[in-house]
Amino acid sequence: MKTKKLITALSIGCMLAATSAVYAQSDEAFGKGSNILNVGVGLGGDYTYFGDGYTSTPDFVLSYENGTFGNVGPGTISLGALVAFKGIGYDYTDYHTGYYYNQNWTYYIIGFRSAYHLTIPSAPRFDPYAGLMLGYYDISYKVTSSDPYYNHPGDPYYGTYSASYAGYMAFGLYIGARYYVSEHVGLWLELGYGYTDAAIGVCFKL
Repeated sequence: MKTKKLITALSIGCMLAATSAVYAQSDEAFGKGSNILNVGVGLGGDYTYFGDGYTSTPDFVLSYENGTFGNVGPGTISLGALVAFKGIGYDYTDYHTGYYYNQNWTYYIIGFRSAYHLTIPSAPRFDPYAGLMLGYYDISYKVTSSDPYYNHPGDPYYGTYSASYAGYMAFGLYIGARYYVSEHVGLWLELGYGYTDAAIGVCFKL
């Protein structure tokens, strides 16, 4: 009987120790040395087109953050990178000729980011942050049409349909937050101006 009680006491002690260790490792959502991978989708962005005939895919987003500078006031400064993709299409039928035109813009975004993550000891699963991104926007443009002469220099719209779009650099600002539903998996939301106006997804603590 004493042996059973001893084994029970030791088992409870081990469970409490393990639980304490888990909580000790998870006392902050983001700190120095943290590595986070974000996967999600977004809407909007500074390259959004509006009007009849326009269609758009969501922004498909993949980003990474590292807790690079710790103990900066009540938080941590991260450095990271982002890649995103978005497609935009425009369909148009000329009512005079009956010819159909389809224009497609494809945006590939590569960004370098830095954010300040506020540590809230009373909310160890919550990671609010605000940051800045410098992004490069590469644009691919393609036209298809039933007009056999749309890409000939003599066509009145040749200048439009043969256009090319140069890539450009732009800054973006964002605020966001993560909430961890487990030790390594959470949900995230970002609002801002740049690669997207609003994005949401899943994050993984590596």
